[in-house]
Order: sequence, then structure tokens, then C-alpha cells
Amino acid sequence: MKFIEKSFPVEYLNPAAMAEGNAKKPVYQMHKWWARRLGSVFRMITLTAFSDEKESDNEIWYKFCNSANLNGSIVLDPFMGGGTTIVEALRLGCKVIGIDINPVAWFTTKKEIEAVDLSDLDNAFHDLEKTAGNYIRQYYRTKCPKGHSAEVMYFFWVKVAKCKSCGAKVRLFPNYELSRRDHINVVLCPQCLQVIETKGYNPKTKCQDCGEMFDPRKGISGRGIFRCPECNTEQRILEAINENGRLETELHALEGYCPICGRFFKRVDLDDIGLWEKAKREYHGCKDHLLIPHQKIPTEGRSDPRPVNHGYTHFQDMFNERQLLCLSRLLEEILKIPDTNIRELMLIAFSDCLDANNMFCKYEIQWHKISLFFGLHAYHPIERPTENNIWGTEYGRGTFIKCFEKVRRAKVYCKKPYERLLKKGNKRFSKRTGNERIEGKLVQSFDELKFNDAALLRCDTAEDLSFIPDKSVDAVITDPPYFDNIQ
Repeated sequence: MKFIEKSFPVEYLNPAAMAEGNAKKPVYQMHKWWARRLGSVFRMITLTAFSDEKESDNEIWYKFCNSANLNGSIVLDPFMGGGTTIVEALRLGCKVIGIDINPVAWFTTKKEIEAVDLSDLDNAFHDLEKTAGNYIRQYYRTKCPKGHSAEVMYFFWVKVAKCKSCGAKVRLFPNYELSRRDHINVVLCPQCLQVIETKGYNPKTKCQDCGEMFDPRKGISGRGIFRCPECNTEQRILEAINENGRLETELHALEGYCPICGRFFKRVDLDDIGLWEKAKREYHGCKDHLLIPHQKIPTEGRSDPRPVNHGYTHFQDMFNERQLLCLSRLLEEILKIPDTNIRELMLIAFSDCLDANNMFCKYEIQWHKISLFFGLHAYHPIERPTENNIWGTEYGRGTFIKCFEKVRRAKVYCKKPYERLLKKGNKRFSKRTGNERIEGKLVQSFDELKFNDAALLRCDTAEDLSFIPDKSVDAVITDPPYFDNIQ
């Protein structure tokens, strides 16, 4: 009998699992995957599945914290998802078989376990910076309020609807706040869109440019309904879309970073608008040659009609012209990288950065960062989309720079994995687990699993496992799908 059939050292594991829950291991941050299970939990499951029942909790915990070699035992995960079983089993010296029907899961797991030379990876990034990086940066330049050259972190947009009663164009602001920080609020005037700083919340904020008096927390849009400020008519946003098609967006403000002054907010000026117009012209001049998604957004089998009922019929509709132009250029340069492994790692970073580089992301005014599209299990069209700086600046979230850094940290971790543990005084620390590494040599058939660290990954259904000989797998460790409880 194996240890896991008798017991499981929950009391030992809980502090480590809680520490990992607060700060995920770098290898599991390479790319978004839903409902990721904790690596520490699956490390313990794998250890106890191959440990004798006669071992004590202390002996199991010692192996968990230090090192263990399971000597090429074969572990199967027929629903590998983000690859937790595969990663932890390889780390413990197993050979692995992983299957998933989702190509993103398969590709993410593949890149989690493939070794890379970090200097080669860095050189490829610097080459990308000279080509795609410099090209993208030209579209995210601005001037700070003191006239210094600065980089745009975020462009702020608002959707505009046509009033069915009077025909007025209505900006769908749910509120007029941009930022709340250190008792300083940044708001914008609903009339002239000037950016205004106030000491805290002022329900009677007055614009010094146009004299408009307004409450920054009372907009004209919410819960799918908007009110026309000209004629006071209330109407549903979907009615306006059904009448006039997908809503237009208007650029009105930005947050930038100046190396001299730091972060700042401002109303967009003529140069900012001119840069947007330049990007649109270039996009329309070369769009037939760009690498952009032309697929329709599927509706079959979906209970939620969004975003199609909001006028987004194709995936490319979820991006603006500048995003499509710059993302296409970035992808084009990535695909030129000759080394397959490094090219695929850059593709992981590119795919991950799409999470924050689309027109479905909003700005979190209290946290001063963009929200991620996949933070919700839904296509949620918002009234105030935020356009991220695709390449990135000193600060910001979800940029290509930040996503590349996540990939790099993951590969550093794979060379020297650790566990987050507790010492006296409940202080957390990172402990290397011996000479363990997370590296898998990819093979194409079961016969090739004779090699150490071999990994057989298949992007396929798990319904047919005939490629695996009978009685050849030592353990099946998986987190199975939950029938029809899928979002």
C-alpha cells in the first residue's frame, strides 16, 4: 500500500500551500490558465503516491522540503490543463505523459518544461526590442504637462452612443474618475474633458477651463442603460447598438510616464490625436498584409450572447487599429526568430500579453493599473476601455516587456526550483529542493519514454489511450474536468 492510500500530511503542507497561493511559482505564471492547482499540493500528491505506507509524516515532509528521485516512474495526466502534474512529476524524476484537448494547454505545458539557454533568450529579446519595440514605441509617445518627452502607459477611451430622441452623441461615462491615490483624486470634466486634480472626493467639482460643476461619481451610464444629458431620455445601450451598429469610441485622456516627472494624467492634445490618426492611416494602408485574426467569434453552444450582440462579430473587432497594427508587427518579428524553442517562448509572451492589450480592459482607478480581459469568464464589453502600451514602459501591467519577464523568471525557476516554507515567527522563506530541475525531453511515442526526463505530450482527446501499453503507467495524477460545470 502506498502512503497516499493511508494518509496525507495536510498539517505539514498547508503553510506551504498558503504561501504559494499568495505568490504563485514563476513557472505557473508564464501564461494564463484557469483554475490552476497549486504546485506544492501536486508535489505532495506525487510524493505520497510513490511512498510506502510505513513512512512517517516527518519522512515525507523531509523529502518534500529537500529532494526526492522517483527514478523514472511513469506518471499520466490525461487532462493536464496548465501542466501542474507534468511539471511537478518531472521535477521529482518521473517520466510523464500529458494529454489535453486544448491547444493552449498543450503549448503552455510544452514551454513550461522545455529547457532554454537564458543568454540566447535575452539576446533574442534585445533583437526584438530594436525592431518591434522601437516600431511600437513611436505610437505611444507624448509630452508630460511640463513639456518633457514621455511615454504613454495607458490611453483612455469612452464609448459614444446616439440618443434615439434628439440625436445627440452621448459619451457613456459611468463616472468621471480616473484615479484615487493618497487623498488626491484625478477626475475629468464631462463637458470639455479636462483632467482635474482634487483633494479627495469633491461632489461639487468645478472645471477651471469651462466652469462646469459636476459630481465625479455620478455618470450617465450604468447597468446597460444611459441617459442623454441633452434631453434626459433614458435608453438601453443595446437599443442604440441595434439601431446604429457597434458603438464608436472617443479618445479623451492618457496616463504617461516621464523619466523626469514620473507618472501623470492629462487630457489628450492635438499631437496625441495626430498620433492616433497616423496609426489608423498606416493600418488601413497595410491591413490586408497584417497578421490579424479574421475568425468569427463563435456563438454555437454559448448561453451568453456577448460580445456578438454588442456588434463584435469577429475577433479582430476586439482591438483598435493601433493595437492590430502594433501587435501584428510584434508577431511578425517573433516569427522571424530562427530558433524554434526561443521563438515559441516569445509566442507564449505574445499570447499572454493579449490579455491586457485589447479594448475590453478597464482601468482600476484605486490600483492604478489595467484590468485583465480574462479576469472574468465572459466577454464583457465595457463603456470605458483602456488601451495599454503594447511594448511597455518603466511601469504598467500586461505589456510585452512584463510578459517576457514572466517567461524569463519561469525558466530561471525551472533551473533552480524552490518551495516557499515557514520558519519560526511565521516568516516565509524560499528553500531550494536539492538539485531538482524542471526539464523534459519531448518524445513522440511511448517507446521513447525509456530516456530519463522524457515527456510525451499530446494535444488530443483522452478518450483513446491505446498508444499507452497496458499496465505500463505507475500513477495517474489528474484534476479531471467537471462534466458540464464548465464556464
